[in-house]
Amino acid sequence: MKNKIILGLSLATPLVVNALELKGNQTYTDEINVPVTHDLNKVNGEITSGIRIFSNSNTIFEKNVTVNIQREANRTEDGVSISGMDNAFLPNSASSSTIFNGDLTIHMQGHDSDAISLLGNSTIIVNGKTTLSVSDREWSDAIFISDGNLTLNGESFIDGNISSIENGVLRINNKSIINGDIDASFGGTIILDLASGSKIVGRVSGFGDPDDPDEGNPDTTGIIKMNLAKGASWEITDDNSYLTELSGQGSIKFVNDNSNGNYVELTIENLKGESSFDLRTDIAAEKSDKIIISKSADTNRPISAEGSHTLNLTNNGASNTTGKEKLTLVEIDDNATSTAEFKTNHNVELGGYQYFLNKEGNNYVLTAHPITSSAMASAGFLNSNYLMSYIETQTLLKRLGDIRTSGQFGDVWLRGFSGKLDSFSGGKLTKFDMSYHGFQFGADKQLSEASPFVVGAFVGQTYGDPDYRKGDGSLKSFNTGLYATYLNNDGFYIDGVAKYARQKNHFKVKDTANNHVQGTGHTNGLGLSLELGQKFKLNDFYIEPQSQLSYSHQNATSINATNGLKVKLGNYNSLIGRASALFGYEINSDNNNINIYAKTGIVREFHGDTYYKLNTSKEKHSFKGNWWNNGVGITAQFNQQHNIYLDLESSPGSRFDLLQINGGYRFSF
Repeated sequence: MKNKIILGLSLATPLVVNALELKGNQTYTDEINVPVTHDLNKVNGEITSGIRIFSNSNTIFEKNVTVNIQREANRTEDGVSISGMDNAFLPNSASSSTIFNGDLTIHMQGHDSDAISLLGNSTIIVNGKTTLSVSDREWSDAIFISDGNLTLNGESFIDGNISSIENGVLRINNKSIINGDIDASFGGTIILDLASGSKIVGRVSGFGDPDDPDEGNPDTTGIIKMNLAKGASWEITDDNSYLTELSGQGSIKFVNDNSNGNYVELTIENLKGESSFDLRTDIAAEKSDKIIISKSADTNRPISAEGSHTLNLTNNGASNTTGKEKLTLVEIDDNATSTAEFKTNHNVELGGYQYFLNKEGNNYVLTAHPITSSAMASAGFLNSNYLMSYIETQTLLKRLGDIRTSGQFGDVWLRGFSGKLDSFSGGKLTKFDMSYHGFQFGADKQLSEASPFVVGAFVGQTYGDPDYRKGDGSLKSFNTGLYATYLNNDGFYIDGVAKYARQKNHFKVKDTANNHVQGTGHTNGLGLSLELGQKFKLNDFYIEPQSQLSYSHQNATSINATNGLKVKLGNYNSLIGRASALFGYEINSDNNNINIYAKTGIVREFHGDTYYKLNTSKEKHSFKGNWWNNGVGITAQFNQQHNIYLDLESSPGSRFDLLQINGGYRFSF
């Protein structure tokens, strides 16, 4: 900043020749054009500004004014800076007035070339459109004011930095596109009242230049008040920003390059209106863009926050979160008067966890609650695969236990089933439900007419339609295996099954931002099951105690969701025990018989401990629990060859509830 003031002294040199000098009172009714016709490699004897304003002048431009200046030399060569429009240093009592009723256009090419530089007590008003540009951002400003007042009332398009210091006052109204940093320091003032369609790209700071070592001392702050209408935006680049006041309904976005983990803080002394803020977060590293309601140490101005504001957050499924992090996004000074409310556009999904914005004291903090819909669906494959394996094994055992006769040359059979599972509870994987249907086809043969052994093979397909939070999915299970039955004449039997299953899961859900997320997983499983029972007859009635032990192993698998979330499902071993009883009534004739029964029993999972990983965060999961198994059914045999059966089953439990209907047909050769 000091360099700017020193350079300004050289502009007051009376030896230079200007393209247009404003002295006394005059009105220009024609368009004014200062074209690129000057050789500015040698400044002495040449112009240093397109328009120079002198003391006590009063000038009105009725038509458009255009200034184009190109310079190849730099200040180190000739010691002079140039401007598209400037004013000479004026005595304290002196002033000037310049009004542009038409458009004002100033384009500056070259080193140390300001578009507008005001170092004296001038008042300049532009009622038409203002277009300013500079090619040298390091040494040149689109607007630099250390004294006087500049007001832009029409639309403005400014490509270059803006600075106001000491007694400088800049007001920009209407729609404005500004591409450059905006600084006010050492008492300078900038008032931005921007209409819809406006856009600022750059750092805005009422605390001066953060790279200047002399700043940060007492009395270094300026005043910047920004009012953004709905539809106006500000993109914050590079460094932290500092505002005296922010109001309106505009949009503020943090867009600096933070690939190295550098985020930006926006400090506001007074916040009003209904602004929206696009913040970026890396909650795993406890870093983010931040809004701070506070003031610098060298101001005595009051601080306050009011209005309702929205924080726009972006989901990131690839983030390595644990669900235990906290991150402060809005920090409000304890000395501030605050009635403001902050909310998020949606709960933000980071990794496999959802984070909510909560108020803690004066601050607003992100904290985790449930896992995300995509994490729930991915890890939910554990539940759907486990339950599908259980269903397939039980439906097969029903066929073996209910039909205990075999034709001379063997039997073929077909079984269909359909049902619904819901209310699965286990750790963070809750609110799971799935409708399903499937079939099993098999053939078996009694080893001999006198033998108590029947052996067979089967193949089946099961289809599931899981419902997840904010979406659904599909499950396809192919299963095949071998079975054997031992049946004693006194009613004692043993059924054994060895099974292989290949399962494919897919989900499609919406995240909290209403984006579609998909994922697919494949896994294999093996199972062994043994059931035994004893039938006791009491005339036409009977009771049949049963017990079963089932073991299965499910392989691990991984799911890569389309939102970047990587989920690993651990393998697990399942050991299920069942103790139950059938109570039935049989009607027998020579070629036909009908069996009506009811059953009840208790089932327990003894093992079933596993885990899932959401990126790198490991969560435990378990299928351990108890449930009842109840049902009613009927089987009927006609002509000693045709067998049909139908039953309805219900299994309420601590982990899930099941309702299922089963039906099948068996033909004996």
